[in-house]
Amino acid sequence: MIAVRVNGCDVDILPVVKGLVSEYERVKESAKGYDIYAVSLGKEDIIAVGIRDELKEDQELEDIDLVYLHHLGTFGDTDVPSPAFAALVDVCNENSIQVMPLDLDEEYFSEVYCNLITTFELLKEGRLARKALKKRFDISSAESFAISWDAFVNNSKGFRELTKLREKYMANRIRHLAKDGKRILAVVEIERINGILSILNSDAASQ
Repeated sequence: MIAVRVNGCDVDILPVVKGLVSEYERVKESAKGYDIYAVSLGKEDIIAVGIRDELKEDQELEDIDLVYLHHLGTFGDTDVPSPAFAALVDVCNENSIQVMPLDLDEEYFSEVYCNLITTFELLKEGRLARKALKKRFDISSAESFAISWDAFVNNSKGFRELTKLREKYMANRIRHLAKDGKRILAVVEIERINGILSILNSDAASQ
């Protein structure tokens, strides 16, 4: 857990590894005693996670996602949607608490994706799964693997810019939620943590 002060509000950011089943219980145990719960998903994704059992049969994964789960399996059982995110949504639904989205909604994401990702990058992305299957990643820990995987798949300019935009958006969302002295728990994938913290700390230093 990473504790930060934002606009005079206590914010706990819980870094998680997407796809790892063991993260479910860790998030569930952590999701207690807060006023606001937020997750690095868009609003449509939060809804989908909440009804994931109904959508399971229709779910098809991209090749790149299958390769990610293949490598992640080194550290334990895997599942989609991310058990870490599912845990927060489940806990909040059980207690009639709204989960606040931190990430872009589908419409905004589609807009910026089209603006930032070139045709060449799209073609390159199609070949990425084959390269990823053979690549040696940092497997010293699940967290190290997730970070090294992210660096690999977001290596091109367009995807790096998209990643930075998402981190800035999520930092701004945390800042927006941090008001009235309420305590916040934000569940965020490990690979986005440093970027978000850098923005939040920079904002704090400039105040």
